[in-house]
Amino acid sequence: MRSTRWLAGPLSAGPIGMMLYATRMHNSSTQAIELKDPQTPGLSERRVVLKFGSRLLTGNTTTLDPERLLSVARAVAAQPTTEVVIVSSGAIAAGWRALGHAHPPKRIRDRQAAAAVGQGRLMSMWGAAFEEVGLVVAQVLLTNDCLTDRRRYVAASQALGALLEAGVVPIVNENDTVSVDEIVVGDNDNLAAMTAALVDADLLALLTDVPGVFTGDPSRDPTARLIEQAESADELRRYCYAKKAGVSTGGMITKLEAAERAGHFGIPTVIASGMDDAVLASIVRGEPAGTLISAQKRPLDAVEQWMAAQRGLTGALVVDEGAVKAIKRKASLLPRGVVRVEGRFRRGDVVSVIDLEGREHARGIVRFDDRDVERIRGLHTLEVREVLGDGLGHVVMRPDRMVLISELEAGEDLEEEK
Repeated sequence: MRSTRWLAGPLSAGPIGMMLYATRMHNSSTQAIELKDPQTPGLSERRVVLKFGSRLLTGNTTTLDPERLLSVARAVAAQPTTEVVIVSSGAIAAGWRALGHAHPPKRIRDRQAAAAVGQGRLMSMWGAAFEEVGLVVAQVLLTNDCLTDRRRYVAASQALGALLEAGVVPIVNENDTVSVDEIVVGDNDNLAAMTAALVDADLLALLTDVPGVFTGDPSRDPTARLIEQAESADELRRYCYAKKAGVSTGGMITKLEAAERAGHFGIPTVIASGMDDAVLASIVRGEPAGTLISAQKRPLDAVEQWMAAQRGLTGALVVDEGAVKAIKRKASLLPRGVVRVEGRFRRGDVVSVIDLEGREHARGIVRFDDRDVERIRGLHTLEVREVLGDGLGHVVMRPDRMVLISELEAGEDLEEEK
């Protein structure tokens, strides 16, 4: 069994914002792309996160296709040396008819209700599919708390690791019933990137109903060709085109965002067709397929990964030009450089560090709550001690608890220098 590097940190004593259970149920035409280098990073390893969108699992209809799920189970079972985590959309598709809707619902509350009904049905279908091949699945519902709270992040990582060590196939989904923002933006692509970081995956595979990223819309442009490999997700953005779907809220743009996020974690991404059983089998075996997006040359460490993963931060520190220069030199952020406090936050939260024009330059763990920062902003060290006393210190954010936005772009910069 694979030796895994787990994130260090304490377990939460209370609820960890994650639900899981294991269950055993009782009684396309694309060819894999062959790259010249068989040692392409990420394609010969044995821990893979597979993300399936609603369009794929429904076969481009509005209801789930049990045969599609079964073909996934067969591909996974055929490679027992590959540990697989599945990030699955489809809860809304599995539940909307049961609520009496004539069509997939559009209103947020109706989609949340459909997800609540459909989540159990979705897991039942996955359980039945994997029962056919003798494997056990586990449902893992993640919430944003699993990503924003460090202890819960570590607990989620360890729980997923325990499942994989036991030979169980985790089926991960966002808890759509209570996650309003995520249900709107189709965030399962980015959830897949975060899951890949949580399990220290060797490859993230975003599977869809197209063979990969093309130079144009192949339905309109007969000269459009598949892009086999890219150094970064950013160089592929200009090839995105719009696509409509009744039960899916994602698209190629969110897939590139997820690939970029995974790249920061040192994980390459493949965007490929999940409709073709041969392609799916190739990915699970570690063979080339679809469009490969390379990982960054200098991946973030565990704490940096956690900070970079934060979305929808509730607070920000607006700093002056001198403070921006200081943090770029890996110096501490001092109260003197803080011009304004935005939002609400507590000591230990991750907040953004932005300049006067609103550009984010860093994010990190703040050492005071928003009220105390408001009291000491603009003050020198001695003045801070007079206001707060000697016990709390005078540093707002330490460099070892901060990740620079420029570091998130380091991989692209290295490639440009070459």
